Amino acid sequence: MEKDIKYLRRCAQLAMLGDGRVRDNPRVGSVLVHQDRIIGEGYHRIAGQGHAEVNCLASVRPEDRLLIPESTLYISLEPCCITGRSGACTDKIRREGIKTVVFAQRDPTPGVAGESVRILQRADITVREYPDFADTKLPNAHRHTLVTLQRPYVVLKFASSSDGFIRPADRKAAYWITHPLSRRLVHRWRANTSAILVGGRTVVEDNPSLNTRLFSGPTPQPVIVDLRNRCTGKEKLFAGSGQQPLVFTSRARPELAAEVVVLDKDLNQEALTQVLGKLMAQRVGEVTVEGGAALLNAFITTGLWDEARVFTGTARFGSGVIAPHLPADATLVEKKAVGTDRLEVFKNMAPVPGTSR
Repeated sequence: MEKDIKYLRRCAQLAMLGDGRVRDNPRVGSVLVHQDRIIGEGYHRIAGQGHAEVNCLASVRPEDRLLIPESTLYISLEPCCITGRSGACTDKIRREGIKTVVFAQRDPTPGVAGESVRILQRADITVREYPDFADTKLPNAHRHTLVTLQRPYVVLKFASSSDGFIRPADRKAAYWITHPLSRRLVHRWRANTSAILVGGRTVVEDNPSLNTRLFSGPTPQPVIVDLRNRCTGKEKLFAGSGQQPLVFTSRARPELAAEVVVLDKDLNQEALTQVLGKLMAQRVGEVTVEGGAALLNAFITTGLWDEARVFTGTARFGSGVIAPHLPADATLVEKKAVGTDRLEVFKNMAPVPGTSR
């Protein structure tokens, strides 16, 4: 139905307002409609707090509350039926007397996946589903990966000079590859991820803050893979102004103001799987890998990535560290100009050995 699509599209817009604070929870939007008038809207904001449906119903004005049982509830994802930390949304829907629920995709979470539909239908609630509605798939790409691959959604982000280098040969030289608009966009992306992953060499040589100072939003947790134990503990990430870093090293590092996990391994698939497993255990739903080249290439060669966002700037370095190369079967899904830069977004559609992507 055309009307259903209209309101599901609004649900998708609301879902996209969710940021890294949802952690491993779905990003979901919801609207309540009475006779073609939206009387409530909401989205999932923070893990452990009200879901989209709860926030939507709470937003209904006092004078409209009598209309709730006569209204249709639209949701970008199947409502949950698990009590969890914030209560089952199916219970809330039944208590409010809502008679029609429309959603897009089913939630693949074990214990939900279709069970919510059966609960609602047994309560004589009409349910309409739109599983192929594309707009609502994007906000929950990380949730699908968590459930099907048992790891966080992995985003690779890097910038290349116009002649194919990720940094100049002189590692001490000050440089920018990207336009200021691209750098602001990166900070917006950071607000939408739960963790940022960098290598120890990047931390020591670039001394990054990895915060969202150019965009209003939460700063993700810094995660450092430092198997050569380069970090000294004096870098900005250990200053204590943000979240405590999580550091993967090859030996105990009690001097670091961080949670330290020892990995006595090379930067291979087993090590990266352990890193992602630790992040999943900490309820990280999406992680962005920002460098350096060795770490990015490790994720690429092992196939442990889902999306790559690649900027190409106008600067030429002549020599330096060669930018990572994505595999030939990486699927280009978006290409656009950001300032003077070219931004290309790729998806990894190739199956990962031992998984069911």
